[in-house]
Amino acid sequence: MKLKKISLVLLVLTICALPVYAEQTKTPTVKYAENFKLEYHDGYKILKVKENDKWVTYVLYKDKKPNVEGIPIKIPVKRMVVMSSTHLAQLEAINATDCIVGFMWGGRYKVYFEDIAEKLEKGEIVDVGSANAPDYEKILALKPDLVVIYVTPYNEVVKKKLDELNIPYIVDSEWLETDPLGRAEWVKFFAALTDKENETESYFNHVEQNVLEVVNTVKDLEKPKIIWGSIWSGVVWVPRADSYVAKMIEYANAKYVFNDVNGTGSAQITLEEFLLRGKDADVMVYSWSGLKSVEDLLKIDNRLAEIKAVKDKRVYCYSDDFYQLGLLYTDVVVKDLAAICHPEKFEGYKPRFFVRLE
Repeated sequence: MKLKKISLVLLVLTICALPVYAEQTKTPTVKYAENFKLEYHDGYKILKVKENDKWVTYVLYKDKKPNVEGIPIKIPVKRMVVMSSTHLAQLEAINATDCIVGFMWGGRYKVYFEDIAEKLEKGEIVDVGSANAPDYEKILALKPDLVVIYVTPYNEVVKKKLDELNIPYIVDSEWLETDPLGRAEWVKFFAALTDKENETESYFNHVEQNVLEVVNTVKDLEKPKIIWGSIWSGVVWVPRADSYVAKMIEYANAKYVFNDVNGTGSAQITLEEFLLRGKDADVMVYSWSGLKSVEDLLKIDNRLAEIKAVKDKRVYCYSDDFYQLGLLYTDVVVKDLAAICHPEKFEGYKPRFFVRLE
């Protein structure tokens, strides 16, 4: 009997001493985004990005490219050219801006990321021209490991030219997400490229927790009616029902006037329809920046005075840095909107990314 016990102990010790092999594939970490997928394998990552209704596969590897089908990208990416300020925001979120060597900017607008602005001024980040007409010679001179682009009708030409010049690029489809948390989750796309997963999990979990806390705070309150849009050349652009803006309104527990306009992105409607359907809206967001007063709004079209929210002076426009810092602080934007819709629940709170027009 004693010999049997000793044998059993030796067997247990032998099993414990055997090497423990990690799972070949980790559970994908993507929860909200619908336009990219991630898989973690032993020694490489699979990144799939939805581009024009098809999935493109990228194989991210460190040392030796595995025998796996897909476009190879050696990581961590150390020299990156980016197309949009949203790319700046997401690299900023995970402390990965050191990899940026070029930015398709063209000096067209103010950059609100202080570190990026300083590097642009010093030439440490090269301005390679506008997103729809970049300077390809400058891009070639930078010898980027990767160029991050959007693909929209106006910049398909950019994609074609990068192909011709054999400049490696990857498509970012963050702007097509239907959920603000889905947009914010694209930090995981950049984390996969730069090996910044630990920083990313901490950042995104914080944003997600804050958004869900806001949702829980306002979920049982009465829903105010909200109208959202901007006017260009007499045409009104409104977010569609499946846009991230509509989802943000849902998170803030408000009733969106154009929630029956199907699809993602924005839709064009007439000013007459905007006024007719939005005349009794409790809150209005004019989706542009630079307005200071209701008087400024009415200079765009004085018929907007017919809307209840305008009469009650519950009208807001974007802050100047909304399009850049707003993505970095998605949780703050959602809280701002909830506070605008339910001020009684957020007494003393001043929205950061929405400006009230007096």
